[in-house]
Amino acid sequence: MIKKIFSLVVISILTINFSYSFQTSKAKKFAKSITEIELKEHLYIYASDEFEGRDTGEPGQKKAVEYLRNYYKSIGVEPGDLEGDYFQEMTLTMRGRRGQKPKIVETENVIAIIKGSEKPDEYVVITAHLDHVGVDDTGIYNGADDDGSGTVALLEIAEAFKKAADKGKGPKRSIVFLHVTGEEKGLLGSAYYTDNPIYPLENTIVNLNVDMIGRIDPSRREKNRDYIYLIGSDHDSVDLHKLSEQTNAESVNMTLDYRFNDKNDPNRFYYRSDHYNFAKNGIPIIFYFTGTHADYHKTTDTPDKIEYDLLEMRSRLIFYTAWNIANRDKRLVVDPKPEKVAFEISRDDLKKFHGVYESELMPLKFEVYTKSAKLAMNPVGMDEELVLEAISANTFKQEIAGIEVTFEEDTMKLKMQGREIVFKIVPDDDTE
Repeated sequence: MIKKIFSLVVISILTINFSYSFQTSKAKKFAKSITEIELKEHLYIYASDEFEGRDTGEPGQKKAVEYLRNYYKSIGVEPGDLEGDYFQEMTLTMRGRRGQKPKIVETENVIAIIKGSEKPDEYVVITAHLDHVGVDDTGIYNGADDDGSGTVALLEIAEAFKKAADKGKGPKRSIVFLHVTGEEKGLLGSAYYTDNPIYPLENTIVNLNVDMIGRIDPSRREKNRDYIYLIGSDHDSVDLHKLSEQTNAESVNMTLDYRFNDKNDPNRFYYRSDHYNFAKNGIPIIFYFTGTHADYHKTTDTPDKIEYDLLEMRSRLIFYTAWNIANRDKRLVVDPKPEKVAFEISRDDLKKFHGVYESELMPLKFEVYTKSAKLAMNPVGMDEELVLEAISANTFKQEIAGIEVTFEEDTMKLKMQGREIVFKIVPDDDTE
């Protein structure tokens, strides 16, 4: 009996391996269309001064979305939005600095789709954020790596899938190419999409998020160039993780580095890009990333510093992974999760915590207020709002920032990375 069971296990493993290998083999001729030459051509335009740093809602960002739309039109990939113009439009309210009115901007996600040949109502969503941080007195923030690299990767991946579809080898499941806005303002475009999904979240099989894949992390101890950081591949689906590993082994065979994979890693990368809005809705994700560098969020993040041979290899890996997910017979298995119990607090009770708090140990003051029936806080004078989740009657958490806040009478205790700082409420006549 044991021998029979062992034989069945071996047969099952061989069958699974053959399935992935067969699909990867079929994808290779289409992956060849993803080239460093075309990636470079796209990026030198997309991260040029003409696009003025692609700040959310600003004229440069409007030029960027037109570039993306026109490209999808040019290769014959269909619009993925409800109106058929490639745009998911939205109005975003961004909190202003203390004493300033909130800023309201009109902006849009860009969405294109290649519909599945057998399971068109199941979706593989590939994301990259289209925005960057704009312009200031120091110059234009071109954002070549952040996230021009991920953006142009999606364009080349779309072209590869379209070439396959034109040859009658289209994906069994639908592939959605989602370029999200407002990432630099707090993952706003992806949050809008998951709050207002064009394609049902329950039928969204996976989100592959691509953010900064064009450079080499100078802090990485290992010195091989052919690597990519993967975050989240094993958090929600062991099935996804195994598929990802095997796909890599059978295609580009680069180093998959899990250095930042822990949700509690102090860099908090798991919470800092658009995949997080899918993950918190129970959708398996992989975040592809190659690390920060000296030019991160500086005017020196320019296209001449991109490692285009590596960008090609990394883009092909993402294409192969999406291909195998889209073409396998069964959808990815999502690991069971313990049910999360929300702790509800009334608006009147939330008001008890309102005010401005200061500490002798930090120069920052924090304003605490209610937003959308939840408690929120931000450093006074800065546009960095944090919305808090209640875990008890007087304790709140913010997963993205990795903080826990507890209130006791006129005191606020802020815990972060094992350190606790005590803040006292500032009397009303001292808040200005």
